[in-house]
Amino acid sequence: MFKPDKFTWTIIIVVVLVLAAAVITVNLTGGAGWGEPTYLTEDTPEAAVHNAFVAFMKQDYAKARQYYSAQVLDNEGRGEPFPGKGGRIYPHDANQRLRIRSVDYLEDGEAIVTVVIDYYAPGGLFGGGDAWSRKMVLRVVREEDGWKIDTPEFFY
Repeated sequence: MFKPDKFTWTIIIVVVLVLAAAVITVNLTGGAGWGEPTYLTEDTPEAAVHNAFVAFMKQDYAKARQYYSAQVLDNEGRGEPFPGKGGRIYPHDANQRLRIRSVDYLEDGEAIVTVVIDYYAPGGLFGGGDAWSRKMVLRVVREEDGWKIDTPEFFY
């Protein structure tokens, strides 16, 4: 007759706890993954970058323009670098997530915001998909109406 020792019982308990945590997490999130991106309300350099990213994700290019400096918009043809009607954000139908890695405040109302954008494209032979990341370093400046991205980098 098999009689489990303490080590075997410990392993069984840990496996049951991990499975219970996974079931609870999936039930709480509905298996939704990264979730719907939302705008931030604070007036910070990282919020300007985050909100521009969200605007691109929602394909609201008029709102995205609000988070870029007047100089960038002027240099890029009065706001025309943004995609026109029907433009898509998701390269190869990938899901995107923005991670703010660091914010370095400089003198005279400037900051450097370093972000990483994670991409996930579902699919593959066994549904594993493909994942990759891209690092961006953005200069953000303080203008009269808040922090603005002062780098011609666009999230599409």
